[in-house]
Amino acid sequence: MRLKMHVFMMSLLLAWLIQLPAYAQKVDCYVLQAPVKQYNNIKKIGVMEFSGNKDAGQMLADQIIARLLQEDRGIKDQQTGFLGLGKAVEGVTHIKGFKTNVYSVIERNQINEILKEQKLGLSGTIDESTAARVGAILGLDAIILGSVNYEKKEDNTSKKYVGFDGKNYTKNCKIRKVTSTASMKIVEVSTAEIIGVETASFESEDKKCDEERAEILNYNQMLNNVLSGTARKFVNYFTPGYTLVRFDMEKIKLKDLKKKADEAGDYLESGNLKQAFPLLVAIYEADSYNPKAAYNAGIIHEMTGLYDDAVNYYQIASQLDPANQLYADALKRAEGGVQTLAFLESIDKPIETYTFSGTGDALAERIVLKGKSSDRVDIYEFPDSKSDAIAKIPGGLEFVVIEQQGDWYRIKLINNKEGFVHKRDVN
Repeated sequence: MRLKMHVFMMSLLLAWLIQLPAYAQKVDCYVLQAPVKQYNNIKKIGVMEFSGNKDAGQMLADQIIARLLQEDRGIKDQQTGFLGLGKAVEGVTHIKGFKTNVYSVIERNQINEILKEQKLGLSGTIDESTAARVGAILGLDAIILGSVNYEKKEDNTSKKYVGFDGKNYTKNCKIRKVTSTASMKIVEVSTAEIIGVETASFESEDKKCDEERAEILNYNQMLNNVLSGTARKFVNYFTPGYTLVRFDMEKIKLKDLKKKADEAGDYLESGNLKQAFPLLVAIYEADSYNPKAAYNAGIIHEMTGLYDDAVNYYQIASQLDPANQLYADALKRAEGGVQTLAFLESIDKPIETYTFSGTGDALAERIVLKGKSSDRVDIYEFPDSKSDAIAKIPGGLEFVVIEQQGDWYRIKLINNKEGFVHKRDVN
């Protein structure tokens, strides 16, 4: 048995390694997710109990409200390690200043109080005009209503089998399933018109066998699971959020740019955007007919919320390589980001904008001076140790090389000054 399990796990590992490119640099990052519908004139909303099954209707309304109030909806902890078996780490986003609670949401009990006071909904059903009346009293721009129903089912199965010891056994299993269907309407209060409709169907199933049958999920847990999926789909329909994207950095093979491209990928993986940005842009500028370089430049712009520029780079990549689905998907996602930024601007909740330094020296050769910070390296006016030493620089610092003259490097110092250092003083 152990041998078979060992062989199975080794096969899984081999299959995974075969599929994973050895050179791939992958960066997991949460970026903006555009909603299906955007309502620029809506700022304050309410959520009514959904009709159908009362318990499910209350639970679904509460879950929708809870998601609307979240500031970082969509961001979750991520599992690390092989097959996601490592410890959880905090999800990362580089979008600054965006909070997903873009609407002002009233409590559900305020709606219930108005229904009682106005003696509305006594028939058990609430239509769009009734919902709009409630919304007008509460000063809402839109109100959400709908219906939800669910079914639960349980099966018990038995299966005979022969064990490794040659004896006959019976495997007894319990299977529970909950399925739900729901529909949502968004009603504009001022007109009582339906301005959005969405439906959702979800299923939750649990199976436990033999002595584990007592641990099977109860129906309330399973109902919560399906309603959680429903609430997520409904809120995503009209509210921007975060979504996880695994960015696959393209490998730049051009000899002169390869090292810098790998360096940029390392910076990106470590979250050092300040160093990655000028490198990726400079690589594209140096090889602007390379779709991979354009795509990589698009990634850094999308990750930082610079969606207009991301669209431009992704468009170039797609034009140069029209058959590449990775580029097409990235372009579509970035276009959604542009729409989301416009929506956030329209409701006076724009994201913070990044500013990065230029790319002039990004691809230049660099050297690091020998020694520690307590040491000092002489920098000369000319490539000659008999010339004047114009500066004494701490060891370990990095400098841009302007040119090399024999055994001497002409380097760029602070305040736009230049000087020469001998190669014996360079790592």
